[in-house]
Amino acid sequence: MSVVLPGTSETPAVGPLHRRTFLAAAGAGALTVAGAGTAAQASTGSAPVRVATVVLNGRVFTGAQGGTPAQAVAVGGDGKVLAVGRDTDICRRIGPRTVVIDADGGTVMPGIQDGHMHPLGAAAQSLNPSLGNVSMTIPQFRAKLQELLDASAAQEPDGWLQVADWNPVGLLPAGTVGDKSLLDSLNTRRPIHLQGSDFHNSLVNSRALALAGIDRNTPDPVGGQIVRDANREPTGLLKDDAQGLLSGVIPAPSAELILAAQVKMAGMLLAAGITSFLDASSAEESVKTYADLMARGLLPQHVTPALVIDAELAKKPKEAAEYLRGVRGRFAGPARLRLTTVKVFLDGVMEFPAQSAALLDPYLDAQGRPTDNRGPLHVSDRDYRALVRALDADGWQMHAHAIGDRAVRTALNAYEAVAHHGHASRRHTITHLQLVHPDDYRRFARAGVVASMQLQWAMPSSFTNDALRPYLGPQRYARLYPAHSLARAGALLAGGSDWPVDPLLPFTQIATAIDRSNPAENQPPLNIREALTRFQSLAMHTVGAAYQLHDGNSGTVRLGRRADLVVLDRDITKVPVKEIRAAKVQYTLVSGRVVHEAKSDTGRARAEAARGMKTLGAGRASGGSCCQGH
Repeated sequence: MSVVLPGTSETPAVGPLHRRTFLAAAGAGALTVAGAGTAAQASTGSAPVRVATVVLNGRVFTGAQGGTPAQAVAVGGDGKVLAVGRDTDICRRIGPRTVVIDADGGTVMPGIQDGHMHPLGAAAQSLNPSLGNVSMTIPQFRAKLQELLDASAAQEPDGWLQVADWNPVGLLPAGTVGDKSLLDSLNTRRPIHLQGSDFHNSLVNSRALALAGIDRNTPDPVGGQIVRDANREPTGLLKDDAQGLLSGVIPAPSAELILAAQVKMAGMLLAAGITSFLDASSAEESVKTYADLMARGLLPQHVTPALVIDAELAKKPKEAAEYLRGVRGRFAGPARLRLTTVKVFLDGVMEFPAQSAALLDPYLDAQGRPTDNRGPLHVSDRDYRALVRALDADGWQMHAHAIGDRAVRTALNAYEAVAHHGHASRRHTITHLQLVHPDDYRRFARAGVVASMQLQWAMPSSFTNDALRPYLGPQRYARLYPAHSLARAGALLAGGSDWPVDPLLPFTQIATAIDRSNPAENQPPLNIREALTRFQSLAMHTVGAAYQLHDGNSGTVRLGRRADLVVLDRDITKVPVKEIRAAKVQYTLVSGRVVHEAKSDTGRARAEAARGMKTLGAGRASGGSCCQGH
């Protein structure tokens, strides 16, 4: 994946620059840019090639190690990179209708490719009030919920109060576990549902349990748990797939509200510099939604919906394969919407109180004593091997949610079993990888498995400290999020956000992978020996994720590659790592077209929408896991 930089040498100084023939998009979602380019001589010197866009006066991160420093990029009318080099060389290609962008000394780099996120879920979640994922005492918790109830009192007695961003490990003092009594004591008759920010825990009141028909005789669903007290009565805490028991009774928002939220979501992706992504929890309806958003001109990106096979269907590989063939057979969307990937949840989350991640050795109790709980494996080793064998034969790439080391090993066992078939195009993936046994590090490279990691969680926080440290012991705790160990063992790393489990802040992800620090906490970094270099972190969020997403035509700034680019307000290849977090996207280009300009009316509207959705701002702790059930 080396990058060839045409004829560059020492970087000269240039005078003031300006944009030429650039018209900012007029409305939210409008993507047309005036000025298609002019004739310029191709790098071969043979035939004229239209130069549609040039970006000057920047520092180009090409996505390849070494190479000659470059300041500028030229893009042809076909949306591909024509040249990468010095300002003076690229300036010669500018014609009277070329779009000229002044990077003003900031980084010019490949667009962010997010290998694991949930944009449709983020849009839906934005319609509900938020608890902000903060930690609270029980009196503060009750007061905040009562405030939300009072603000919507017109919905008494039957309107659901649905609340997002509840922190399942955030009740103080640390170790306090929420139950329905906290909600039943509120002044309301309404059913209440709190969605955990990790999307693996929900808390509901007695009214909600009754409406959902959940009582002491309700069996746990496959892949989930109804938490019960000593008398086997439900406590109101629902884990993993048990949350699905609520889906039939909670009313859906109107189509108009959903579409409005999706329009905001689409703008936020462009404002964040996301040029390709994987929706890690999709169904056939999700595929239709993405096709519709693309038809409306809202999503110029390449999108990979990962179709979920639940724990029950995972035991029936023939039925799973038939279902997936049916989706492919009915799909008639654009080529940018790629049906390549299947998602399976092998376990849950590791943090207390859920402790539903599958571990090789048992969890400890709060005093550090061994327990008999190793966490549930939602799909057995044998069943996952059979499923992978069947779906690999049908051309599907697997995307396994695996938090605990036993779940990771289960996925590796299955992928190794099909690796000898030589299907390099499959690129089977394990995502999250919070804990991996050292014996398994080298197995990633041997089987060609992609390690998709969300490293904004790899920092000290209430999730990694209070909810993990006592329950793992020092040896396992020192191996959390083993990015460096996996990279050193030859694994290919891909980056992702898991938005909206965490905010959509790609440059926080990139910085945290490097320094493993939490700017809001005066604590040492989390396992600093597992930190990545600056180049490794940038690469995993660009070329690494592009590999995972089968997008070999992007991910690097290279001659002939699709010009999916972002221009930042600073040079993140040189500034102190802590300043990377504050980087702002000034321009996003997809196939050479400017689809976002921060200073345009549309760009400012997107920033305002992001603040309204509370998913681009600060204030949420790291941690959690994979968003499911949207």
